[in-house]
Amino acid sequence: MTEIHVVDRSSFFGGNWPQGFAPLSGDSARTFLSEAFARGHFRDRPTAEMTPAWKQWIPYCVLRCGRRGPQGVEGRGVLTVRRTRGQSEARLHGAWSIGLGGHIEPEDGAGNPVDAAGFFEQALRRELSEELDLRRVQLPAPTFLGLLNDDSTEVGRVHAGLVYAVDLDLPCEQARELVRIGEISKMHGGFTHLVEFAELWQNPASFETWSQMLVRAGIVGPIDGWRRQTLGGQGG
Repeated sequence: MTEIHVVDRSSFFGGNWPQGFAPLSGDSARTFLSEAFARGHFRDRPTAEMTPAWKQWIPYCVLRCGRRGPQGVEGRGVLTVRRTRGQSEARLHGAWSIGLGGHIEPEDGAGNPVDAAGFFEQALRRELSEELDLRRVQLPAPTFLGLLNDDSTEVGRVHAGLVYAVDLDLPCEQARELVRIGEISKMHGGFTHLVEFAELWQNPASFETWSQMLVRAGIVGPIDGWRRQTLGGQGG
């Protein structure tokens, strides 16, 4: 039976977890990850899925593309996928997502001892290697961005996201060729320029709630910027 990494809800925030995306960086991020690691324990997945007294840590990664230039990132895009019925989490079937990741398993702490940040990053890299075909590219190191939580849904009540970003310094067209979906039975999609992404975002409800929160928090770029680009393209 699969075991996954959880923490007691009551161990953080007095049990009253913040809702939405809470950015963390520097010492605050290091302290939070250390506590998330130290207070964690493994429990069988079927029980954890039915126990809101526990929170399952989910490393959740946004992959972004675009060339870095003197004016910042040019041609920004984001990896966007749609979950199929092959996905184990039936409650997310058909939803669009900008985040990849999954549960942390005992094997993620195997081998050489790692610190808290290394433990979660190791779990994230395993998940990305399972979900994506990365034979053509080596991903840069992920950057931890913060905590993601939503207790308003059945899925969200038993999960909490550890949000990461991976930035490829590549035009989105090249990133789309180098990074492809590996688990095609579970999802489909690829890197999408923000002008194209804006078309999908016209129906935010088609995205899973975690992705909605990150988009609104500006993790993939300022929404107003996409709209200007889209309107400009239509007007030309």
